[in-house]
Amino acid sequence: MNKFRTISIVFSMLALIGFNSCDDDDVESPGAAIVGPGTVYTRITANGNLTSLEAALKIATGDLPTTLEGTGPFTVFAPTDVAFNSFAESVGYITTDDITAGEALLADPNLDLDVLSQILTYHVVAGNMEASSFADGTTLTTLSGDDLGVIVTEDGDVQIQDATKLAETNPVSNVTQANNYADNGIVHFVDKVLLPAAAIQALSFDTRPTLLEWATGTEDLSTLASAVVKAGLADAIAALDTARVLAPNNQAFEDLFNALGDDYSSLEDFDNEVEKSLLSEILLYHVLPPANASTDLVVGPAVTLLEDNLVDVSADGTGFAFGDATPTTASTITADIDAKNGFVDIIDKVLLPQSALDFIALLGSDDLATTVTSSPQLSILAEALTATNLADTFVDITNVQDTTATNFSYHMPATVFAPTDAAFADLFTALGPDYTSIASFDTDEEKELLSEILLYHVVAGKIASADLKAGIVTTVSENDIEIISVVGTDNFVIGDATNDVNANITTPDVFARNGVEHIIDKVLLPKSAIDFINDME
Repeated sequence: MNKFRTISIVFSMLALIGFNSCDDDDVESPGAAIVGPGTVYTRITANGNLTSLEAALKIATGDLPTTLEGTGPFTVFAPTDVAFNSFAESVGYITTDDITAGEALLADPNLDLDVLSQILTYHVVAGNMEASSFADGTTLTTLSGDDLGVIVTEDGDVQIQDATKLAETNPVSNVTQANNYADNGIVHFVDKVLLPAAAIQALSFDTRPTLLEWATGTEDLSTLASAVVKAGLADAIAALDTARVLAPNNQAFEDLFNALGDDYSSLEDFDNEVEKSLLSEILLYHVLPPANASTDLVVGPAVTLLEDNLVDVSADGTGFAFGDATPTTASTITADIDAKNGFVDIIDKVLLPQSALDFIALLGSDDLATTVTSSPQLSILAEALTATNLADTFVDITNVQDTTATNFSYHMPATVFAPTDAAFADLFTALGPDYTSIASFDTDEEKELLSEILLYHVVAGKIASADLKAGIVTTVSENDIEIISVVGTDNFVIGDATNDVNANITTPDVFARNGVEHIIDKVLLPKSAIDFINDME
């Protein structure tokens, strides 16, 4: 467990003694009168969130508590207990029910106290520096003799950069609570244990970026990083023990947006749950878990984190290419980028599983409303939908947050049994001479009845004719219809509350992007319609 290897570190206290003698550098802070007497060390010991730092200062070589109680002034970047615990876990200690990883580290009898001292003095800078005095890009020399970098964000937040700095990871320590004043300096709480270069080497500390850090810290993968967040996969990717990520570059995503059409120009257009789910599937399709405990690429089909979807790995002369559900393969731009928990290969194409191709095909197809209004034999049904304002009731599956979606679009996949104009003519005849068209339904009661009749033709779910099964089915109107097998055939008829005349499916499987339509030769009537007709007699 312990990665603290004993090394020979020359740690001179002369520098600390020299800092203790700098009386002329003491800066009287405006907070001193409020805080009252107390050194930076007492500020640390008095805070319940810095118990690990206090314990570390007491056991490290060099009598650091005495140093921090000296004249100073000192600016201390104080790692919180959470920061200490994260650091301890990163070097192999484990949090249990009885003890935290940070406590386990400090209790280890083999802990190299010289290395610990060097880490702790790396958090102390001579002078009394308030947060407002830090300038972006400046360098601070610590008591250990090593440098820290200062970052001031656009929002004015202060971050401290240690020796683990890599272009891809930018592992900064954030100042989470600034300006804790003391008589001999000032304390700033930080959320990361800062590591100097010698300690990194002594601890064999792995500074390689993780798979997620490679994505978030590489400029040409910025769209991929945003997509991971958009799809809600950041935690899942961060938690991967080992994997190989095929990482599409920014241009690859631009090509994907172009393929999706005018409605998709950026990730912002993936703005509903259907689209975010699709984005998640696409991203999982780019993650290859280990095969036979190895992340090495092998020519042939490769398993992905998208269940039941394989990526085809092939050799292209200079390296590997990757095939998806389309005819076009992705080429490797940069191969075998070494990450802490696997490898990254930057590729020039977003790989598309079959579900993505189905979605693209869906975008190019009509919705249920259009299939109704574009069919000459369904013109009365279209008129009825308009008359009952059902357009306000339904929203398209591909625009579930869009209240201005195409008229008559359904908010989830639906199956519509669509009566023909001839079927409506038969209904008008049955109703009598007062009903010659949809316009005859002109009272509120009649419009409510017509609405119920129309909803009686809609079933939740996209059910193709091949998937129809005999039995009772509840419609959107909350009334039941019956799917009836035709003896000696593979066909079905539809039964309603009349219990005598069934509807025949004359044209099955008119598919739309948000469902399917089966054209029938009878207007299905719920019991309320039967009662209405009987009351007319």
